[in-house]
Amino acid sequence: MIFWDIIEHTMLPLFFLTGVGYFLDRKFHLDIKTLSKLIFYLIVPSFLFTNVFTTSFSPENLHMVGSLLLFMVLSFLLATAVGWVRHYDQGMLSSCRNALMFNNTGNLGIAVILLIFSHSPFVVEGETPYLQEAMAVQIIFFVAQSVLLNTLGLYQGARGHYTPRDALGVILHMPIIYAFLAAMLCRWGSVDATSFFLWPVLEMAGKCLLPVAMVGIGAQLSQTKIEWFNREVEIVCLLKLFVLPGVGLSMIFLANAFLPGLFTPVSALVFLIYCSIPTAVNTSLYAIEFDNHPDYATQCVLNTTVLSCISITVFTAIGKALFLG
Repeated sequence: MIFWDIIEHTMLPLFFLTGVGYFLDRKFHLDIKTLSKLIFYLIVPSFLFTNVFTTSFSPENLHMVGSLLLFMVLSFLLATAVGWVRHYDQGMLSSCRNALMFNNTGNLGIAVILLIFSHSPFVVEGETPYLQEAMAVQIIFFVAQSVLLNTLGLYQGARGHYTPRDALGVILHMPIIYAFLAAMLCRWGSVDATSFFLWPVLEMAGKCLLPVAMVGIGAQLSQTKIEWFNREVEIVCLLKLFVLPGVGLSMIFLANAFLPGLFTPVSALVFLIYCSIPTAVNTSLYAIEFDNHPDYATQCVLNTTVLSCISITVFTAIGKALFLG
């Protein structure tokens, strides 16, 4: 029952929107770069500002940054082990590390959390009691990983073309950083951002995230041929979508065994879902930009994105049964 509820209320809507993007691109040849810029410069910053301003963050949620960092370190070590066993060169190793370390926690991750916690089986008597905490944790993941992806991820993808100073310059050009800081300043300064004339615009733009992001993913799938029988990509898919979620689940149980209550039921489920989502699209963009095994990086993104429909459904159902009864 739980398994079917997740498929019906979360995965099928995502499949439908992805399919819309796929067929729209087949007919009209959508401009992916334009969609990406719209998401990056308007929709995501608007979503982030409105949600950071209106969401109540619990001090207990802040430990999730540490959990994210530990998970990324373990992913880094796993990629390093794969590179050693498979005899990767430095460029291939960097691409493998990026593929395992960084998840699509922006457009796809946020969309999944919104859908999962606002529909059955997470609705209680017509209310969504878990949604606010889930979104608070997801926003923490999104901001923290965005900074790491656009610094460490960029540095690894560039294979020495970028210095740490160059990576810092990229951060300073990220609109989400300023949206986050602006929202926090409004909260700390007791400024009522909802009375500002741009608030309705930000709300409307932020609500576009789910459909526009999924249509963009569908268009990307339409424009790139997926190779299913590449051994190196298969290794990443297996580790990314099935082994690493198991690592994340182990982290939750170990953390709560030594520090009871460190993971709340909701934060544990959000963390497990985070561990099961596919590779971040930016890892492919960096590989293409710096000619660092671009085909491999792109196939890692596309294959994990397609197969994540299995991992997200399975681990969400497992998490629901384990943490929320």
